[in-house]
Amino acid sequence: MDEPLGGGSSEQTLLVVAGSGRSGTSLLTGLTGRLGLYIPQPELKPNESNPRGFGEPKWALGFHKELLRSVDVTHDDGRPEAWDKTARVANRRQVQERLRLWLEDQFAHSDRIVVKDPRLAWFVKLYGNVANDLSAQLCIVTMLRHPAETVMSKQLAYGSRVDSTTRMTGWLNMMLWTEYHTRQLPRAIVLYDHLLDDWKAALATAERQLPLDLVSSATSEQLADADGLVDVSLRRTDSDWAELDLPAPLHQLAERAYEALATLAGDGSQMQSAEADLDSVRDDFVAYFHEAEALVRSSLNAARAAERRKLQKMHKAELKEAVVKARRESRPVLATPEPSLVARVRRGAGRVMRKVRA
Repeated sequence: MDEPLGGGSSEQTLLVVAGSGRSGTSLLTGLTGRLGLYIPQPELKPNESNPRGFGEPKWALGFHKELLRSVDVTHDDGRPEAWDKTARVANRRQVQERLRLWLEDQFAHSDRIVVKDPRLAWFVKLYGNVANDLSAQLCIVTMLRHPAETVMSKQLAYGSRVDSTTRMTGWLNMMLWTEYHTRQLPRAIVLYDHLLDDWKAALATAERQLPLDLVSSATSEQLADADGLVDVSLRRTDSDWAELDLPAPLHQLAERAYEALATLAGDGSQMQSAEADLDSVRDDFVAYFHEAEALVRSSLNAARAAERRKLQKMHKAELKEAVVKARRESRPVLATPEPSLVARVRRGAGRVMRKVRA
């Protein structure tokens, strides 16, 4: 019989914090760090959008970015098929070996480590496989914040360059598949509201669902240190759907997903019905996404053609410049684009495909 994903048998524990960005993942990670778990160093430095710190290891951040770029997936990608792309890259032995070596180094610092990055959920299976290799116990805590509040917080922190419909689509895709891919793992879902209102009670509830002590074994000094991290004044948005310009079907899907996920954050008595509801929402989301994609197919094709013409124009201009330069230097010209142009063409093609599929 296959060993359960992430089902290590040693005392080493790897806690992975999942969830959408701006949903309280940084706060949760910071709390666990103050309660005795080790956050791999160095960390991403705090900034104005997150003055209390991110709790994100720089190595993991760069690693996940590299993997996503290699398959043209963004961290909040709304395409359901993006999960197939990240699954393929996670199956590469060299990728698994890089993560294994890094985690081995982290376990040299502590038997209990916590890793958080909004991109990490794309690679839960990768972390599970490597945890198995290391005989470490993998645990997942997913933060859940109301989707309207999450999207509004992103707009406030990152600006309005990305519209609310795109952000909400990304939230649905991330949360629905993260829940699905973690069903066979020790996991807990923590509500952002509960964490702000009474973080000790919220983590005590999560602890009962995990093979991991969070608050029960903490010292009074650790509890006091963690208590100083929670600042409700940092909550600058609320769950007001009226502030978002969303298609009605997308709004309804997000509401259904949030309600079912919030049910899973309870005592587990309604787990089967909540998972069935989430299966239904996930199917409806995929159908809605593909329907919307079909409706804008002509616009997407036109965008592809426009980008292709733009790249061809760039090629001609660079080739003309090379001809002029070569004549000055009296040397032959090859009708081959410069390497820099090839790179730009490839990047441009990648941008087109991401726009098409977003």
